[in-house]
Amino acid sequence: MYVRLLLVALLALPLLACKKPASVAENDPLPPAEPCPYVYVAAPGNYIVDIASGSEVVLDPAVSEFELFCSPGTARAAVNYAVASGALPEGDWRIYRLDGNLDDLAYRSPQNRYTLKRMAEVVDWVTEDI
Repeated sequence: MYVRLLLVALLALPLLACKKPASVAENDPLPPAEPCPYVYVAAPGNYIVDIASGSEVVLDPAVSEFELFCSPGTARAAVNYAVASGALPEGDWRIYRLDGNLDDLAYRSPQNRYTLKRMAEVVDWVTEDI
């Protein structure tokens, strides 16, 4: 009797080994790794003029990839690094706050990098000492 049980268990083992674990699609939004009440993005400095005049400024991920951040300091550090490494051209890069939250606006990559997933309005710029 024990031999039959062992035989059944051994026959079932390959079936269990073939079952693939459920995976999360790369573009599925995941919860943020940290609390993120506001979402920040780096963009050209000339948007300040449009925002100050009351114009609606909207970022479109179909036009360009926008990396999102949970703090202005992290956004500034990323811009400085990208400019220093040549990934971004030198220029007047500013940090802006977007209308919405990270869950609503961002895709999260497996490397915990957040990028804009839908069009989003820029609501304000961050005053910083550069």
